[in-house]
Amino acid sequence: MTLRVCKPIAPSAFASFRLALRTRHFTSSSTTRTVIQETATNAPLSSKNVPGNYKVETYISKINDPWTNLAFEEWLFRNSDPETYILFMYRNSKSVIIGRNQNPWKECNLKLLARDGVPFVRRKSGGGTVYHDLGNTNYSIMMPREVFDRRTNVELICRALQELDIPAVVNERHDITVDGKKIRSAFKLIQRRAYHHGTMLIDTDLSSLGQYLKVDRSSLVTKGVASVRSPVTRLRESSLTIDHLSFCEQTRTEFLRRYAFDQWRQNLEGEAIHVDEAMIEGMEGVKSIRDDMKTWEWMYGQTPEFTYRLEKVFEWGSVEMSISSKEGLITAVDVDTIENSSSLASLPLTALAVGMEGQRYDEQGLDLAVARIIDEAPEVFTPAGTATIVKDVVQWLKEEL
Repeated sequence: MTLRVCKPIAPSAFASFRLALRTRHFTSSSTTRTVIQETATNAPLSSKNVPGNYKVETYISKINDPWTNLAFEEWLFRNSDPETYILFMYRNSKSVIIGRNQNPWKECNLKLLARDGVPFVRRKSGGGTVYHDLGNTNYSIMMPREVFDRRTNVELICRALQELDIPAVVNERHDITVDGKKIRSAFKLIQRRAYHHGTMLIDTDLSSLGQYLKVDRSSLVTKGVASVRSPVTRLRESSLTIDHLSFCEQTRTEFLRRYAFDQWRQNLEGEAIHVDEAMIEGMEGVKSIRDDMKTWEWMYGQTPEFTYRLEKVFEWGSVEMSISSKEGLITAVDVDTIENSSSLASLPLTALAVGMEGQRYDEQGLDLAVARIIDEAPEVFTPAGTATIVKDVVQWLKEEL
C-alpha cells in the first residue's frame, strides 16, 4: 500500500471508493455469506579464552531512560574505533524492549502497558522481547568483527557470576544458565564491528514481566521474528548479596582481565566512564537516534507483514474478519458474515473493510475508516440499524487490536 498519511481520503477519490464498495458488495450478493530452557551442562571454559592486551573502554550509565541507553549503545557501536573493545552496562526504568524485526501486537500486552504508563521500545538490533526494570542489569560487549566469538563473551559473563557465588554454567548452545534456566542474550554484526549483549535479572519484578509479556494471539500470523518463551529466574534467588553495583564491578574486572590483561594486572585500568545527562546533551548523534526510536514510523512502521484472523457473534449475526498489515498499515481486510434474517450487515461491513484499507493498524485508523464512509458513501448508513452494526464491529476491533 502507498497510503501512509492517517487521514480520510480526499473528495477526489470518492468515485474510486464507491466503485470498490459496489464491486465487493454486489459481486457476492447472491449468497448469504459476504466476503466483505535447555538442560545446562557444566562445560569447561573455552581454550580460546586467552588473555589479551587491546585498546579498551568501559562505560556505566547513570541514566535509566530506555530510549537514551539504547540510543547510546547503538551510537557507540557504530561510531567507536572498530579496533577498540568496549563494555557498556546500564539499567532501564520499567519498559518492554522488542527486537528490530518483531511484532509489538504479538509480543507484548500493549493495552496493559498503556494503562500502566510503561513504554515499549524497539531496539536497533534483532533478538527477542525482554522486560526491563531497575532490578535488571544490561551489558553490551563490542569488538572487531573478525575476532568475535560468542562463547568467549558468554564465558566472561559466566565467570563474573561465578565470582559472585552464582552457580552459572555455559551450555552446549553457548547460553548461560542458572539452575537450568537460560539467561537471555543476543548479538549483532555489521561490516567491521560486532557486539554481544544480554540481560541479567538480578531482582526483577517477575510478576510484571509475566503480565506485560503475556499475549494470546495464536491467530495472528507474522513474518517477523517471534520470541521463544523460556523459564526465567532471578539471580537474587541464588545470592542475597548480588546487586547492580557488584555485577558491574565484577563484569568489568573480568572484561579487563580478558582484553586488557597487563593493565588489569598492574591496576592501571583507570575508572569506568560514567554516562549521564550532561554527557548525552552534547552528543547530537545519540539524541538523533533516540528521537528516531520514538517515532511511529520506527515503533510501529517497522513491523513486518502479518495477518490477524478473528471472529465474534453479535445479536444481529456473526462476523469473521481477516486483517492484513505491513509496516503498521492495513493492506487488506476480508469480512465474512452470517446474518440473521432481519440483518443488513453485509453492505456496511463491506464499506468498513474498504475504509480500513490504507489506515494505520490502531484505534485511530478504525475511526478514520468510519469517517471515510461518512464522507464518501453516506448512503451506507441510511437503512435503520446499519450504523449500530458498524459501531459494534468497530468497538470489538478496538478491543482486539
